Amino acid sequence: MTLRDQDKGSRLSLFAKHAAKYYAVGATGIVVNLGLLYYLTEYVGLWYFLSYALGISVSITSNFILNKFWTFRDSIDSQKIIVMYVKFVSVSLVGMAIQLGSVYVLVESLTVYYMLAALISICIAGAINFIINRRWTFGVKF
Repeated sequence: MTLRDQDKGSRLSLFAKHAAKYYAVGATGIVVNLGLLYYLTEYVGLWYFLSYALGISVSITSNFILNKFWTFRDSIDSQKIIVMYVKFVSVSLVGMAIQLGSVYVLVESLTVYYMLAALISICIAGAINFIINRRWTFGVKF
């Protein structure tokens, strides 16, 4: 194995490590998001769409904090936390639009249960968010 092959393997290993951690953080975000969605819809009586928007909003911040201090901690400069947060929120807003659009279509047009529709929409937006956040927000170049 050449040095170049080892470097490629190392980069691939780091990508896999980041992906695993990012999706573990995402799982906590799903719990926050769906927990608020269910609670606000079923117990507070808000429209599922509004509850979902609020759940996504809260999970954006919790996901940023966990990704900053756990997933990408060895790859980022602590001095740029505000810039990173703004980038993370920007990417998350795109993901939020994808999630809200897909959940609305699934529920209103296809009569999918709102909790299942939310889970499906999270899966759709999650992969897009990982790729963009890893490179742009947290500055991982490889």
